[in-house]
Amino acid sequence: MKALYAAQLDEDDRTFILHLYKNYYNFARKNIYTMIHNNNDIEDLIDEVFIKLIEKINVLRTLNDGKITAYIFYTIKHVTLNYIKHQHIENKHMYISKNMDSDENLFYTDSDIVEKLVRQEELLALCDTLSHLPRNQKELLYFKYNLEMSNKEIAELLGISPDSVREYLTRARRSAKKLMEKERK
Repeated sequence: MKALYAAQLDEDDRTFILHLYKNYYNFARKNIYTMIHNNNDIEDLIDEVFIKLIEKINVLRTLNDGKITAYIFYTIKHVTLNYIKHQHIENKHMYISKNMDSDENLFYTDSDIVEKLVRQEELLALCDTLSHLPRNQKELLYFKYNLEMSNKEIAELLGISPDSVREYLTRARRSAKKLMEKERK
């Protein structure tokens, strides 16, 4: 499929995309692995990321290096999150069909069900709280805890100092904590 897209590009566009591929391949690989912790599908996801980038080559050409990095990062994030959602749906269907055939998982204790419901409610509350944070705070928390990026990596991505990242993360965590406490009342 990459060859099909590459064939449709003129020489300048091919050179530009090849440059991006060489410079951002390891960046894409690392970030995708951080999100899926699985080496099996990384190459396919990297291909999908660069196909999306080829489709947006005109936009990419107008951006400076820092903005290109951010654009590529968000493309990686969206492609990988779509993959994770798809895997989750597939696994759910496989789990349901597998359990239809076995009787061993049909019986749960009341404490198992209550524990599961409590965890689900806590996760929903946390997601709801995070959705009310300002965009920059959400992104910082996402980079730090979902992608497990270091303060230095976040600083490089955002073009700020690692000390500023630490300070902004502290503010974001405090804001999230205040929102959660407010919602519990």
